[in-house]
Amino acid sequence: MAKDKKKTNELFEFFGITRPLFINKALNGEDRQRFVDREYLLKYFKAAVQGGNSCAIIGSPGSGKSSFLIKLKEELKTSAYCDYLQFSFPPDEHEKSRMHFLRAILRSILYLIMNEEELLKLYDKNEIELERKRLEYSIIIENHTKTQKSIEGGFEAGIKNDLLKMLIPVDISSHVDANRTQEIEKGETFDFPSHNENTLYDAIVKVTRKLDEPIVLLIDELDKVGRFPLENPEWDKEVIKILELSREIMANEKLIMVFSLQNELYEKLVNAEKGEYNVSILGLINLFEKLDGFDLEFARSAVARSLEFAGYAKPQENLIEKCVLEIILDVVKGNPRLFMTYLIKLYLKASVLKQPTITQELLKDYLFSLFKEEMTEDRWQELLKKAA
Repeated sequence: MAKDKKKTNELFEFFGITRPLFINKALNGEDRQRFVDREYLLKYFKAAVQGGNSCAIIGSPGSGKSSFLIKLKEELKTSAYCDYLQFSFPPDEHEKSRMHFLRAILRSILYLIMNEEELLKLYDKNEIELERKRLEYSIIIENHTKTQKSIEGGFEAGIKNDLLKMLIPVDISSHVDANRTQEIEKGETFDFPSHNENTLYDAIVKVTRKLDEPIVLLIDELDKVGRFPLENPEWDKEVIKILELSREIMANEKLIMVFSLQNELYEKLVNAEKGEYNVSILGLINLFEKLDGFDLEFARSAVARSLEFAGYAKPQENLIEKCVLEIILDVVKGNPRLFMTYLIKLYLKASVLKQPTITQELLKDYLFSLFKEEMTEDRWQELLKKAA
């Protein structure tokens, strides 16, 4: 029998920490403690939501929009029922963006109702369970229709379609929960049709009508749904179309939505606010703020918070040599995600080299290997001079 091996984390042991020093993902779970308060924006959005307004936080990729929405949810949870939705729609199905959007909204509403005791008291539990089953059934049927079409395309001509139909029950029973599987095995039938756009909208209206206060939905990455590349001029038109198609839902007084959107829409919203851009998107998102990247003070605060959370007990200068943060911030142009990514790479390299400090020389080597011809000695000296 093999001997038990003591589990160790050499990286953590080397730096004397208990958690990763830096991360470059959305701050969820216990990592929310790394959040550096954007106090004004949190207060502004909280007030906007409590005033019944749908709104949007706008920023470049990696600026911290997802972390902000997650933090806002934490701020709102004592005064509102809210849910965070991160969209992940098939990129080749943007023509179905409305269907996906409505389905996700209904799913989130049902989830909140079924998991909040006070909300559930407002409903007949059987009614809510029926809505859940219908939504689930519709998703299963759509997925399996796509599977069937895919299989049909792969079979030789002459194969009977009956064979494909035989695959349906197996496919369904493998994608549903235990209760649903039992229903199918018992041969139970359903007295409702699969959802379409109109029935999804009707279901949302029906369910939300009984709410005694609005539900808050924090919607992340809606503008990544089947979009064109950002440099394509059609991109923002596609995003606006998705929002316009969702007008009826966003106009529901029992639903408040907070979106995260890319920078490319910011100027359009500003121009609409000035009356210079005739698009009704402003009627949907009439309150919005821009999420700026790190300045030096913000970056230092974020690093200090991360070191504290990771359990790094030594002074910060023991880990990061003078000018390193300033140079990184300059190179990444204030982008928070890239800023943290560089620090992750550097502290990993330092641990491999058994260096307890991220030095200027280590950063120089990293930048020269990353940018190659673009990073010259003159450019490095220029960065050093600006950082000093």
